Amino acid sequence: MRWLITAALAALATIVNAQTLRIGLAEDPDVLDPTMARTFVGRIVFAGLCDKLLDLDEKLNIVPQLATSYEWSADNKALTLKLRSGVTFHDGEKFDAAAVKFNIERHKTMPGSNRRGELAPVASVDVVDPLTVRLNLSAPFAPLLAQLADRAGMMVSPKAAQAAGEKFGAKPVCSGPFKFVERVAQDRIVFERFPQYWNKDAIHFDKVTFLPIVDSTVRLASLKSGQLDIIERLAGSDVPQVKSDPRLGIERMVEIGYQGITINIGKSDLAQKNPLG
Repeated sequence: MRWLITAALAALATIVNAQTLRIGLAEDPDVLDPTMARTFVGRIVFAGLCDKLLDLDEKLNIVPQLATSYEWSADNKALTLKLRSGVTFHDGEKFDAAAVKFNIERHKTMPGSNRRGELAPVASVDVVDPLTVRLNLSAPFAPLLAQLADRAGMMVSPKAAQAAGEKFGAKPVCSGPFKFVERVAQDRIVFERFPQYWNKDAIHFDKVTFLPIVDSTVRLASLKSGQLDIIERLAGSDVPQVKSDPRLGIERMVEIGYQGITINIGKSDLAQKNPLG
């Protein structure tokens, strides 16, 4: 446990009845395109915008989201997913197996994609029927389910993605509980409730506004003054004062640790001089 996506909630009863949820972020996310995105904070924003094929529960178990079930082949080289019916994207387009095929192939082939390596073992995608899709692998790949529960599993509208091309992240269209309204860099990201969401009864806000506030002291002060309802990544040094304030509460979440080393294996002068640079 750590204070990672730690959220301090002010006047909890008021928040539950509010129409707009205001969330203070520790930084401004990068592009709102799950194929291109890199930042941790982007995941917080995507959670309200783009549903995934799979998800993680509070105990880190793989659970259904847009896929209702999955099954591995005997040789672990094919993953078959059954999809949720009645799901639509924010532009009214239907979510189905063809949309999954489009998204997986987009992740793998779009120039600059940050999902390409995560899905590298996926050799092809078969549309078995409108609500069944099969991912064929070149070799068994244990992390695939976890990847599909992250940005590699986020589904965007094929129609919108094809129309917008590399500018898709400026006005993303997904199938999550909230749809995109506007973004002002370094100021705010605004979503509004999507009335046709497949699990709409679980959504209790009409609008969500994300406000990037880099200074942790200012972020906490904004919460305490009522300008924010939730903040993420509470500084450890601020925990005692939050605990002592009866208006505030803290939620702790289990962190999935990640450490990585990226090696540049290209043939450029920089790669040859310092492949870890």
